[in-house]
Amino acid sequence: MLALLLTALLVSENPVKAPNDFWAHWGDGRGEISSFKLTIPRYGELRQGYAVLIFVTEDISRKTRIKVESDAIPKNERVPVLKLNRVFKFPTGIYDYSVMTSTFSSVEAELGRPPLHPLKISLTAQEWCGQVFHMLVPHEHELAINLHSYFEREGDQRRTIDLPENAIFEDNLPIWIRELRGEVMASGEYREVTIMPSLWDLRTKHEEARFRQGWIRKEDGGLIEVLGQKMPVWKWSWQIGDRTETYWVEKSGAQRIAKFSSSDGTEGILQASLREAYWQLNGNAAKTYREKLKID
Repeated sequence: MLALLLTALLVSENPVKAPNDFWAHWGDGRGEISSFKLTIPRYGELRQGYAVLIFVTEDISRKTRIKVESDAIPKNERVPVLKLNRVFKFPTGIYDYSVMTSTFSSVEAELGRPPLHPLKISLTAQEWCGQVFHMLVPHEHELAINLHSYFEREGDQRRTIDLPENAIFEDNLPIWIRELRGEVMASGEYREVTIMPSLWDLRTKHEEARFRQGWIRKEDGGLIEVLGQKMPVWKWSWQIGDRTETYWVEKSGAQRIAKFSSSDGTEGILQASLREAYWQLNGNAAKTYREKLKID
């Protein structure tokens, strides 16, 4: 039961009322863009920047795990996913950091696992010293790992490790805890888990990708103040090693993430949220949307 439940991993204009409403909301041809005021540690100091969480549905190829863009991929080889692009932008002294983690989470059951289990997770990190690409591709019983780094001690790596039956992925949790296909944990519930740390956490610590033991808990978060109003939220917490993460998720409406924080000093507070076909907003006139998101 643990494996089945765990690996399934502001008032909205288009509220999500029940699991059956998933495609009524997420199939409207738009993406959800939420911006956050970001505090994040790097090199022993806290930095100020912004984060953007972009949630959108698309189809990927079951074989290649690459986005479908033509009729060359038969319909029976396509997998609908909810994609999360999580962007961190922050300066460190003279130079900037740009980090994006992409998580592709299957909308329906796939690979013998329940809905909202990741089919691919990738990270790119750029700063003035160099760049890194790290990708995880879960299969039925193993996890394929691909790493390209400018660091000599890491270099280029391709390897596979066993995928434990009940394993979850931290990068998928911001999707899973929104409970967009129905409740996944009861209020007050606590579970011990086998979990892969986020790729950003592995990057900052220069640690090898491997599963750790941890726990996750869901609680009533009461009311928190976001965007000048009191919002009823669920409080989700999980621990990996000595690091604890906490996310506050809107109870009703679109069930968006309102705030997140970490024991390492990271904090994100929601600044704005839009639903737009953002990929079309690439002209100079669309810069006004950056003002709406407060990321200029």
